[in-house]
Amino acid sequence: MNKVVDIYLPLDSRDGPNKKIWPIATSQLKDLAQVIKACGWKAHVLNPDKPVASVAEGLKVIKRARGERFINFMAGWAYPDFSVTPMWQLPADVPKLLLGSAIQDFPGNVGLFAAASGTAHVGIKTDRLFVEKFDQHEDYSDALNSFLNKGRYEPPYPKTIEVRVEEKHRKKARQVKEKLKGSVYGAVGPRSMQMWNKVSEADFLRLFGIAREGFDGLRLAKMAEKISDTRAEKALNFLIQKGMDIRLGANPKKHLTKAMVLFQMKVYFALLELEKQFGLDFLGVQDQLDWIEHFPATDLTLGLLNNKLRPESDGQAIVASTEADDGAALTMQVLKLLSGGQPVGFNDLRYWDTEQGLYWFVNSGALAPFFAYGSNDSLDGSWSERQTYMYFKKGGGTCSVVVRIPGVVTWARFSYRNHKLYLAAGRGITDVPTEEQWKERSSKCNPEWPHWYLKLCGRIEWKANSNHPVTAIGDYLADLKALAEELGIPFECYDYRTPQEIKRGARL
Repeated sequence: MNKVVDIYLPLDSRDGPNKKIWPIATSQLKDLAQVIKACGWKAHVLNPDKPVASVAEGLKVIKRARGERFINFMAGWAYPDFSVTPMWQLPADVPKLLLGSAIQDFPGNVGLFAAASGTAHVGIKTDRLFVEKFDQHEDYSDALNSFLNKGRYEPPYPKTIEVRVEEKHRKKARQVKEKLKGSVYGAVGPRSMQMWNKVSEADFLRLFGIAREGFDGLRLAKMAEKISDTRAEKALNFLIQKGMDIRLGANPKKHLTKAMVLFQMKVYFALLELEKQFGLDFLGVQDQLDWIEHFPATDLTLGLLNNKLRPESDGQAIVASTEADDGAALTMQVLKLLSGGQPVGFNDLRYWDTEQGLYWFVNSGALAPFFAYGSNDSLDGSWSERQTYMYFKKGGGTCSVVVRIPGVVTWARFSYRNHKLYLAAGRGITDVPTEEQWKERSSKCNPEWPHWYLKLCGRIEWKANSNHPVTAIGDYLADLKALAEELGIPFECYDYRTPQEIKRGARL
């Protein structure tokens, strides 16, 4: 045994984010190397000078691997296929660890879950570890020692609860399956930021009876150009009149400008026309990275589509998944049908506090205004402001809320493992923050984005194979298990306590 562990560092494809995160990554790497040395191993950093910023770079860098262990270290958001395709080149029997930086400032956690989605999909076995305080070696030295010297790190997980399915759940599941059959899903653009979140046309049809239509982003842009300024301005005024705080300014690098919002409203109407023209039942839109290099982001647009109260609404929420995430869109449509047509949430699993059992669900803006207070009659509590210039050069507003609807929440996700689709789900309760708590929690975690704080019934960070959990108000766990049985796919529940136990103070 040579006792060498290869360390591979992927990040973003954009220079701006990489320049900001790389110095932090190299500082964290020094501590990581010290812990590895203390475990009796030698760290061999495959790309010490710069992060891997493309699949092609990753394929070159991975050839330098010579160790008997492999660590994929994500200090911030990392494009998943910068990991998946290069890691496929490694010997299958080399133990592999996904290590995510869990600091609030940068979404290393999100990058890890997105990479896990891809490695699980194609059957690459990995363990995972999250580190927040790299200078406190004792926090993660035992975990690294286990991985290095035993070839695995799998923290113990409590026995999960039994989800009881009754005839009423099976009846509801059959109804949802029938409604899915013959519906049409429309995906605008290819996979976003090289994420492994697509569902093939064959699986859509074979498992659900759903047609999958694909559209180029150029079609959407050209359709948006034909929408009149008058119609777009009327939509903007509607948002303001119904209570949304549109935070406009004059500097396009710092502020949300009126021109950006008007363009987003034109895209909103273009998607409605696409829906009508092709008979679409639900949608997914790529946005990142191709679209936002040339146009304002679609986040405000998608958040509004997910809401019942919206410009020129027919009173129905239209499921619209950001980042063209097919698995999320499918999960959202299922939860919409199970909930009787209520809005469904699209999220990133961003951060968590294990002491409190509290999870931060934070994404760039496809969360419907409904989730502010649970109202289908007002947009109060929602706002839109310019997104961070480092990532969103052309700007565009968010559709932001802080979720303050108390009670039980169900999260769910269709994912792949070894090329086969399965359904994972669990529950929690919303933690309703005070204004001061929200400001403190979001200060280093994109305060311009929507935030949903949840006390979950299980440690899903050890189990989830996606960065995008989907959420709905209410308890649909047994319904989802019944639906998985109807579809003939595996169902996984990660809960080991109940919402009632959370309310009584049971800890993770």
